[in-house]
Amino acid sequence: MQSLFILAICIIAISLVVIVLVRIRLKNRSKELSERITTITPYRDIQESRKEELRQSNKSIFIDIETDLRDSFNGHIISSSEEEQFTRYYTEFFHEVNSLLKSLEAFHIEPSETILKFTHDFGNIHSIVKRHNEQVIQDTLATNKNFFDHCLKYPLDKQQRRSIVSEEDNCLVISSAGSGKTSSIIGKVRYLIDIKHINPQNILLISYTNKAAAELTERMDITGLRGYTFHKLAIDIIGKATGQKPSICDNTDALFVKIYHKLLEDEDFKKSIIEYFVDYQVQEADWEHRKNERRQQLSELKEVRLKAQFPDMDGKTIYVRSEQEQKICFVLSSLGVKFRYEEPYEYPLNDEMHSQYKPDFSIYIEQEGKTKRIYLEHFGVDEHGLVPTWFAKDKGITYEEANQKYNDGITWKKAAHEKFGTVLMTTSSADFHYSDIRHTLKASLEKVGVPIQEKTDAELYDLVLPPNSKQEKAFIRLVVTFVTLIKSSCKSIQEVLKQAKSIGDERSLFIIKRIFMLVYERYIEELKDNNQIDFTDAILQATEICRSSHPIRYEYIIVDEFQDISVDRYNFLKVLREGNPPAKLYCVGDDWQSIYRFSGSDMALFNQFQDYFGPTEINRIETTYRFGEPLVSLSSQFIQRNKAQLKKDIHPFNPQAKTELQFCAYERRDYCNAIGQLVASIPTDKSIFLLGRYSFDDYYLSFLYKSVKEGNRFYYLIGDRKIEFLTVHKSKGLEADYVIILQCNKDTYGFPSMVSDDPVLDYVLTKSDQYPYGEERRLFYVAITRAKIKTYVLYDRRFPSVFVNEFLHPEKVTEVSYAKHPNANKKWTRSADKFLLTLYHEGKSIKYIAEKMGRSQTSIVMRIGKLEGRQ
Repeated sequence: MQSLFILAICIIAISLVVIVLVRIRLKNRSKELSERITTITPYRDIQESRKEELRQSNKSIFIDIETDLRDSFNGHIISSSEEEQFTRYYTEFFHEVNSLLKSLEAFHIEPSETILKFTHDFGNIHSIVKRHNEQVIQDTLATNKNFFDHCLKYPLDKQQRRSIVSEEDNCLVISSAGSGKTSSIIGKVRYLIDIKHINPQNILLISYTNKAAAELTERMDITGLRGYTFHKLAIDIIGKATGQKPSICDNTDALFVKIYHKLLEDEDFKKSIIEYFVDYQVQEADWEHRKNERRQQLSELKEVRLKAQFPDMDGKTIYVRSEQEQKICFVLSSLGVKFRYEEPYEYPLNDEMHSQYKPDFSIYIEQEGKTKRIYLEHFGVDEHGLVPTWFAKDKGITYEEANQKYNDGITWKKAAHEKFGTVLMTTSSADFHYSDIRHTLKASLEKVGVPIQEKTDAELYDLVLPPNSKQEKAFIRLVVTFVTLIKSSCKSIQEVLKQAKSIGDERSLFIIKRIFMLVYERYIEELKDNNQIDFTDAILQATEICRSSHPIRYEYIIVDEFQDISVDRYNFLKVLREGNPPAKLYCVGDDWQSIYRFSGSDMALFNQFQDYFGPTEINRIETTYRFGEPLVSLSSQFIQRNKAQLKKDIHPFNPQAKTELQFCAYERRDYCNAIGQLVASIPTDKSIFLLGRYSFDDYYLSFLYKSVKEGNRFYYLIGDRKIEFLTVHKSKGLEADYVIILQCNKDTYGFPSMVSDDPVLDYVLTKSDQYPYGEERRLFYVAITRAKIKTYVLYDRRFPSVFVNEFLHPEKVTEVSYAKHPNANKKWTRSADKFLLTLYHEGKSIKYIAEKMGRSQTSIVMRIGKLEGRQ
């Protein structure tokens, strides 16, 4: 025991001696490190720009990090990259100090003031930089007040000045309608040249249109500086690098039409287009539903009736209940068979249990000088006689009950034909899955003596897409849009096909492989054979040249309308700025006016700017010089309902400025007169725009008023005044004293537009925000903010746009208000009324009936009330 006690005493003694020695050593290290800190070579002394100065003077003394930062960047705004370099300079030393601090803390040794100050300053470099920058910015603004007051014809506002003096590597200026974007850009360029003494040749100025680029160049009038479009810059780079200026195909639309019609000479291509319209052209709103139904071996569409490709034997449009019936219509028409759809059976069968029987198809043939009627029923059952599961769900019954009820109906129909000796042909959903329905139908028709007059592919094509018809033009436009977008998105056809294949999208695989790809490949060949490129090719080629050889370098790159940036332009911009140091970016744009998704613009590149370009200073210019209240508040509230839009606090330059927003209902018969009266009420010395969502929104005006075209501008002569008509897209960037927005109605071609995009475009379009009508909302914002004095919004009293209701009756607007009702503006017919009452008396819900008939629930309730009231 005694020996153990002695051993413990020895261990304790040795430990105490070790601790004392370690403490002495740590104190010595602390003292040594403190002395080393005071002898650190300041950051400013190792900067390249000060080497010559150092040769002629004594070495500076390090005081602390904050002092070194202030001395190193005296009067200079520190960018993120410079802050990173400064921080990196002290990082290794900080790690050494931090390691010692942990040891000192473990042995309860108080660090020196020098060490504590160094550690504190290092941990607060970012805050020190922010304080430093803010002071330099305020000094710069004060020093250059006279410049900012007089560099343009009018003084720049505080936000404009603040954005102009930014020296961050990336500066995004978020603007608003009428906020002086162009003034900010001109001010920035003049500041760089006059105050910063940057050579104009080292500044790149980019806008999106030739007109805007020319306007910027003209307004600045600075030797050596010119505004470019992305395309013009790309062409110049290619010409300089290769010694040959590329030949641009400036009428690609005409080339696509030529290619398309040339490909039509190929029977397989023509057959593919016919097949697309027969098998794959669906109402896009039902695409997901259709895809799910195919998995159950049945592609019935219960939501809405589908329009058949061709009329019946009387020339009447046919609306069928399913895709399979739609295809049967096509097959019968293509075989030259005369038929009617759901015509009442020739013998009365209505009783207390059944309404009058209406077979799906009634086929008419001539035999022995008499007209004979043959019937074709299509049954929605599989090879086991089973109905799809949604039959039961729709009717609120069990699956077994649904099967029993449907098959009882089949039995009753067959019994009726047997009783009256009429000829009945049948098809089922199983026929579509296991056989070629065209071959099956043809054989069945021939068997019962129906004469066949089969149409050729050429005849079928002419029926589906009559040459030079609006249908053919629309289809060619779809092809052109796909090809254009796939190039600007920098994707390959193979990538898109792989993506479509991964989700089992048979429709997109078909149209891309059998139609789009052929046009795309022929388009590339035609350009090559003609030794031409298109504008997107120019950007892609110039990007590769810059990536490999960097033929030009800039100090500053300034981009206007940045909300319209696309992936190909983004890649071009990235390589244009490469250098040591890289060029600083100053980008100006307004996400509230991003309206060119179909030209490839990607809002993510704007709204998530920092993720793509790196550390960014965000500035806002929120004073509008165009319009006043209440339009400022009303338009801001309207656009910011979409939470995907960036928040802004827009205010007018003059608090007394007034701009009104007035909604004017019209009766359709008085539409043109209503416009005439509005024009007459506007003082003759004030400018007016007529704006339309579509280029044909002036259709009715064209009947009453004379028009005149001057260059690219189109005018109507209304009350001895010449008034310009523009689409909203073309009006962007323009302004007038008064604006009249035409036909803001709830309609397929209304405002918002309810035209559905073909789902195949989702593979090449940039991701849109999920808010209902997000892009249409931005377009409406552009429309109402063109006026300086007053905006008139015209709408049909019976069918106001949901946007109109948002302003006039916001309490009534719900998510349902944004639902697309394809039949909203269609006149109620006797057959529609009868169908409505049948569904209503069967006990169907209002929601069900609305979906079935393609009308709003409000419309259904009102119509039922009217019809029941009559009875």
